[in-house]
Amino acid sequence: MRLIMLLPLLALATPAFAQEWRTAPEYDVLLTSYDIAPHILHLKAGEPVRLRFVNNSNQPLSFAAGDFFRAAEFRGRDSDMVKGGRLEVAPLSERTLVLVPRAGRYGARSANLIHRLLGMSGRIVVD
Repeated sequence: MRLIMLLPLLALATPAFAQEWRTAPEYDVLLTSYDIAPHILHLKAGEPVRLRFVNNSNQPLSFAAGDFFRAAEFRGRDSDMVKGGRLEVAPLSERTLVLVPRAGRYGARSANLIHRLLGMSGRIVVD
């Protein structure tokens, strides 16, 4: 009986939650073979955000930020795009993740050692 009483409340809560995802601010993260821009990405803790990863190179690139991704809450199946703490982005394409970050300071880098050595790294600061 209690479950039946809770169902209308859950139905009312879902559209508001979905609305937060749709109105989340978007940040571009540019990936090149030797750089992640911005080098320091500043986000607000507990607030939904869209992160659009843009690969401008002719080769696949990855954005690895395991601690950041593990701590975040993802929209729906967006977490399926992140495997082993990293997001793969095909050449000359983009991928968007919608998530709610948790406060902290996180490292970000390429999963490719040569790209890392050439400077493809950064930080995510969530206050």
